[in-house]
Amino acid sequence: MKAGKTVFAMAGTGLLLSLAIAMHAAGQFGGTDNPELAFFRSAPTVPVGTQAVTASNYEVFATSGKEADAILGDSVLSNGYLTAVIAQPVATRHANMTVKDVAGALIDLSSVRRPAGAPRGFGGDQLAAFYPGRKQFPYRSLVSSADSSEPGQHAAYIVKADGADERPEVQVAYELNKQDPFLTVRSTFTNRTSKPLTVALEDDFRVDGGKEDMVRTPNGTVDRFWLYDRFWGQAYGLDAEGYTLQLTSDARVTTIKYVNAAGETSVKLPPGESFVLKRRLYPGATIFDVHSIAAKSPQVAFAAFSVPGARQEVANLAIELSQGDNVLGMARMVASNRMSTSLPPGEYTARLYFCGNPVGERQLVKVVTGHNDVALKLDVPLGRIVGTVVDSLGGRIPCKVELKPLAEGAKIDFGPETAEFAVRNLIYTPNGQFEQTVPAGRYAVIISHGPEFDIIQPEIEVKAGSDAILKGTLVRSVDTTGWISSDFHSHSSPSGDNTSSQLGRVLNLVCEHVEFAPCTEHNRVTSYEPHIKALGIEKFLSSVPGIEMTGSPLPLNHQNAFPMKYTPGVQDGGGPISGPDLETQIERLGLWDDRSEKLLQVNHPDMGWMFYDKDGDGKPDSGFERAFPFMDVVEIHPIENALNLKPTVSRGTSTFHNTVFNWLQLLNQGFRIYGVVNTDAHYNFHGSGFLRNWIQSSTDAPAEIKYMDMVHAAEQGRLVMSNGPYLEVTASETGKPETVVSGQDLKASSGKVTLKVRVQCPNWLDVNRLFVLVNGRHHSLHDYSREQNPDAFRSGVVKFERTLDLDLKGDAHLVVVTGLVGGSLGAVHGPTYGKSAPTAITNPIFVDVDGNGFTPNKDTLDAPLPVKHPNSK
Repeated sequence: MKAGKTVFAMAGTGLLLSLAIAMHAAGQFGGTDNPELAFFRSAPTVPVGTQAVTASNYEVFATSGKEADAILGDSVLSNGYLTAVIAQPVATRHANMTVKDVAGALIDLSSVRRPAGAPRGFGGDQLAAFYPGRKQFPYRSLVSSADSSEPGQHAAYIVKADGADERPEVQVAYELNKQDPFLTVRSTFTNRTSKPLTVALEDDFRVDGGKEDMVRTPNGTVDRFWLYDRFWGQAYGLDAEGYTLQLTSDARVTTIKYVNAAGETSVKLPPGESFVLKRRLYPGATIFDVHSIAAKSPQVAFAAFSVPGARQEVANLAIELSQGDNVLGMARMVASNRMSTSLPPGEYTARLYFCGNPVGERQLVKVVTGHNDVALKLDVPLGRIVGTVVDSLGGRIPCKVELKPLAEGAKIDFGPETAEFAVRNLIYTPNGQFEQTVPAGRYAVIISHGPEFDIIQPEIEVKAGSDAILKGTLVRSVDTTGWISSDFHSHSSPSGDNTSSQLGRVLNLVCEHVEFAPCTEHNRVTSYEPHIKALGIEKFLSSVPGIEMTGSPLPLNHQNAFPMKYTPGVQDGGGPISGPDLETQIERLGLWDDRSEKLLQVNHPDMGWMFYDKDGDGKPDSGFERAFPFMDVVEIHPIENALNLKPTVSRGTSTFHNTVFNWLQLLNQGFRIYGVVNTDAHYNFHGSGFLRNWIQSSTDAPAEIKYMDMVHAAEQGRLVMSNGPYLEVTASETGKPETVVSGQDLKASSGKVTLKVRVQCPNWLDVNRLFVLVNGRHHSLHDYSREQNPDAFRSGVVKFERTLDLDLKGDAHLVVVTGLVGGSLGAVHGPTYGKSAPTAITNPIFVDVDGNGFTPNKDTLDAPLPVKHPNSK
């Protein structure tokens, strides 16, 4: 066929088509300037390479995708089509906290083809692990193999698991040929015993998709397995000649059983004999690439789909292809509204989707062997929001922008909760500038930057084919001089229990005006610094490497620590291993890095289980007492429970300990463990910002923060916990100049103490309650509500400001609580966290009245000391 333009019109089919296809078939790969299609020409000429991951190439493989897990000592196979990483076959090799025992497994697999101009992370590794034999065989050796007669044509890595009395020897060869767009995995089972063995033919294929825009082959018996992460742009396929595949999947793992012609999923192996199971694994940039490789057709069409005439690049545009009633899949268009893929020649029906919604009519596509330029018509009114947000001095400022369509039934979805700059209906901008294509219409907008700033709530109209200019100034109305905002507990994909982009986590933090945030992934030391530098946000956010140790029993045995020494490229970033029990784990963590000083935080504990019921039998004992000396701070959220100090609280249909109440009981027993609240964020849709600690600091500039100053301030309790309201409290002996803040000791021989209390809120928060707790009990004179004491509360930024006098009869710890009873944080923090009541609580001030040092009063606050709650599991 000569190059030309063809318009298809199919009457009576319901497909109103407006499609221009320029065909260039001057040879199999002929005539294109498209760099994406040029990939298909060059790929077969790239030789096969083998290499170990070393310090000199570590950064290449460690950053090859959101789920990349390569470390020093792993092995790499590559050609012009794909890159595969095989984990070092040692017993201690784990990809992350939940992807464990990966010795000899395939842990990274990605297509070399990445569309020119694609967004960061698109097309990179999304594989958690491919386990040949479902982790039943301990692979402990590795050798490489290559054809010396034809260098660069073929190479392999072979891992071996020795046999045992009830287990065959297994050699798994990962093989790659120069011209192959797939990895061959060949398992050879050999019976070295004197009796017959039954060998199950099965593998595990793990790709975590719980919060991703991911589809995979439905459960059942099929000819091949496929999986596609549509947002992050990586697809996988697997087949085994001579077998059908019996698939059983959950959101993480697909178990594959290989079914032979007789319907069997195992083989009987006599002594001395061997059996070989061969399968192909292939990555693709799209699901269509994977389908094309699976087809094994000698004829291949290369199609470059585009949307000409679009006024600007349209993010979140996708194309769905089908043949008849068979939907082949959907792929995201990137790089100037393009999507290039390989396809079997034939006719297809194409439909465009925008933000997850179908747009326009179905369009007929015909592709032939060779190169095809396919132009699709985008028949939907789109415009673009161009935003600039500054602070009151005119400097651009990080912020979160929420867009809500005002048209009835309209919705927008920019990407999954694992995404980065655009997540669901949110835009996170590190520098106050953004451009976002949206359907034409009116939008309600919320622009925010944490609870020290007023929000902006404009409406904006976006017209088709035009730019709607959005400008705003965020005013820092709340004065927090001398205190900085922090979150000590956050996660992203390296933790292993979620798949959120770590760059997205950093964007969450900086856009929510968190100024200090250690990096605390599960069981792995790592760092936010590369992301902070890449985003250019050093003046807004300070960080330091840290860790969350996670072991058994869950959920009790969790501890954060920072600073930690980060060693890139080694197992767990150089961090300690978890377990075998809580006390050993916390001791190991506390003494790690040559007994270096660090803040050690106990995460979301059941207070009764931790301190009074070690064996969890519901009967009081001495708790995990070996751990107590290592504890600096303890998480006490949900913070809003401070507004209703009962021993237990309801969550859904279940009851749990009120952690705030239990903490007050502990203080009365003499435990001086300061409270903190943290988000424990795992995903990036309103993930950070809904809890924070304001820490006393010698600087208000994040770039000047010294992380050990943060450690010392937290160790001394010089922090205030909040989900929004900014609470300031100082104490002095009445009539004397010396003042202290939360966490500190105050000598007051007269028993008379003066508290200076002030509460500030931005224009989207309020409080209607404030009270003082003396040894955990409400002070009868200093318990204020807007209903009973309207003169005590104000409108404007300062909601409450008073000097409170107390007359103490003995030693006491003083805690101040404020909040909005019956209220909520609202839309700024989204549909889940926005339901919480605004609350702030200080750490205790310890008042010594008798001059003998502070003595706890042992009051249990009219409730028994807690033991493990039945609902703690």
